[in-house]
Amino acid sequence: MAFDRRETAILLIGDFLILVASLWTALFLRNLTIPSLGYFEENVVPFLPIFLLSLAVFYIAGLYEKQTRPIRSVMGIRIFGAQVATVAIASILFFVLPLTIAPKTILVLYLVVSVLAESSWRFYRMKHESREEERVPVVLVGSGPAALELYDEVNSSNTYMIRFTDRVETREASVGRAGDRIYRDVASLYEEVFDRVPLDYLDAAQLLESLPRQRSLYDGAKRIFDIALALAGAVVAIPLVVIAALALLLEGGMPFFSHERIGKDGRRFHLWKLRSMLLNDHGDPELQKKNRVTTLGRILRKTRIDELPQLWNVLMGDLSFIGPRPELPKIAEVYEREIPQYWMRHLITPGLSGWAQIRDYDAPRGGADVERTRKKLSFDLYYLKHRSFGLDVAITLKTLRALLSFSGV
Repeated sequence: MAFDRRETAILLIGDFLILVASLWTALFLRNLTIPSLGYFEENVVPFLPIFLLSLAVFYIAGLYEKQTRPIRSVMGIRIFGAQVATVAIASILFFVLPLTIAPKTILVLYLVVSVLAESSWRFYRMKHESREEERVPVVLVGSGPAALELYDEVNSSNTYMIRFTDRVETREASVGRAGDRIYRDVASLYEEVFDRVPLDYLDAAQLLESLPRQRSLYDGAKRIFDIALALAGAVVAIPLVVIAALALLLEGGMPFFSHERIGKDGRRFHLWKLRSMLLNDHGDPELQKKNRVTTLGRILRKTRIDELPQLWNVLMGDLSFIGPRPELPKIAEVYEREIPQYWMRHLITPGLSGWAQIRDYDAPRGGADVERTRKKLSFDLYYLKHRSFGLDVAITLKTLRALLSFSGV
């Protein structure tokens, strides 16, 4: 929400300034004298990429997520882990690059100072965020399950800068209600709180009207980026795929599987993967009962090596790196019958990872699951509505976190 974006911006700017101040303090402690301007500039220039790397690692670690910020028990360890990772990368860079500074002592001091300073700063902001008396009183005007969910979520957590003093059904709303502020735009507030669209409030006509006018430049640039990144990724992927394919051949059976999926505009295409199960069941319920993940397949799935052949799908334009995950045709037919808005996810190219994958940890697995898919779809349509380079970067960083932790996405 607007309050949340403001707080995130404050945290981001504060983090950057604190990292700069931590370097200045590290230089002071190393020499026990106030650093001259020239000495500080000599060190701050090579440290600038480290500051930016720290902010990226903070984001990956979840330090800008409203769900994580108020949790004191995890804040300190996440800051420490993020800074250790950043300093480890910085150490490699400093020793590889031909720099004239002596980073060993500075890096150690910088690590200690920055962790202490960042922890203090974050705990201060957490205390500020959690002050109940500073939350703006609001009357929520809205009907239906989405309004109830929004009311309960906001009032059950001090994360938000507003609190609902009452909820009024839309048909009963009056302008002079109780002197508190009236909040009628339930749909936009719901999106900002939950990062997904409320399907019952979705204005499909308005959303469709905005797509071609606002996204043509973005779509073209994204396609160029997909091709460039897929070609670069192929350099690393091809040796890994060849080794894995040979291992699968020795294990017995074909190393590659192709699954039919629904792509943009409902067009069907074949998605390529390395085999991780006994057989290709094509989503058949009877075959699924006999199927299972192999030992080698489990390793391929954990490391995501089984999905590397999908770089070919990206090059062919069937997939993008970021977008809704493509569905099996038979299952998609069920969802299109049961969920009126489901067809809208086919308006854009599906992706290897998407907003739903990083946000919906209860995503449906296996056969059709209409209720879980409604929630998943609400994330997919949020991405359709708000997709941008910034959102793509956010998805990429969170996907990277999942990959590095060998967790599912």
